[in-house]
Amino acid sequence: MKNKLTILLLLIVAMATAGFYFLTKQTSEVTEGSVIIKPSDTSITKYKGIWMPFLREVRIALGDIDNLKLDGINIVAIGIKVCKNEKDDNFYICEDENEIKNSINDFHKNDIRTLLILNPANPDSKIDPNSPEGKGRVLLDKLTALILNWSAIAEEYGVEMFCPVNEPQMLAYKNDNDVSEWAQEILPKIREKYRGKIVFEVQGAKDHLYNLTEYDYLADGGLTCTKDIADHPEWIEEMINEEFLALKLNYPGFKYLFFNAGAFTGPDYYWWEPIAPKNMKNNSDGWPEDFFTVSPESQAEFYDMFFNITWNDVDGYFFPVYKGWEYRTKPAEDVIRKWFNEDAE
Repeated sequence: MKNKLTILLLLIVAMATAGFYFLTKQTSEVTEGSVIIKPSDTSITKYKGIWMPFLREVRIALGDIDNLKLDGINIVAIGIKVCKNEKDDNFYICEDENEIKNSINDFHKNDIRTLLILNPANPDSKIDPNSPEGKGRVLLDKLTALILNWSAIAEEYGVEMFCPVNEPQMLAYKNDNDVSEWAQEILPKIREKYRGKIVFEVQGAKDHLYNLTEYDYLADGGLTCTKDIADHPEWIEEMINEEFLALKLNYPGFKYLFFNAGAFTGPDYYWWEPIAPKNMKNNSDGWPEDFFTVSPESQAEFYDMFFNITWNDVDGYFFPVYKGWEYRTKPAEDVIRKWFNEDAE
């Protein structure tokens, strides 16, 4: 009788153990997508990154991790695509939010940090900067709730840097005062939710002067090489120097990042790319249609020149890798790889 009781108890324990194992395994499978992978806590002295405005570029980068590491990339900027609902005029995230979160995990798993930035600068946004709502703070205020939600997600996932919006000038067209006021109002709200580094992107420090007091980094965006580099490289050198000087004069004492600075090699992949030849026809400046379209060799020359002028005085770079701007398999790849690995962490 005693032996039977012992056997029965052993069977109960075995069944309970097996049940717990399968329950745990099932729970693990169900919640696998929600597991958060945070990056290592090693310090970074200079940010060496790429800018991916949409999930298309994120997927390509995740399939190219080995090359990214050879390039010296230690951080990636992930755009959170924002669109405006035409029915109620409210903003929403118009790409898969779970895929964005899983992508953050995948980069962290490969020891690459992340920057998150909400991106209304896309062809599906339905934003008209020239509309009445594009003149004041209406669009900026409508975007605030999404920004605060994603700042909390950035904290939860251990994101290295958070930037509230790409190209803020689109949301308050020709109104730097409204952008400044909004930037100051939203900063403490972000800090309540996110303890990492907060960045504000300025689409041309020479063109826009905002009050960005207390932001951790200023990202200067939109510096673009032109075809003149082939015959007049000194003009391009002067353009870089002018923008860099304006950055330091208009925003003294900041930590600087260069964001989306690059050279467009085409062709006209995105119909909305303002500098693509099809969109340069009859431009008001009288420039030729291919004014911003450079050869792969000129792209490499631009990056080398850009690094030589700015390297010692900035905290990092985020180079565009979307259609028409990629550097992979072009001469610029060797230039970026050389500079980014010179003082690799």
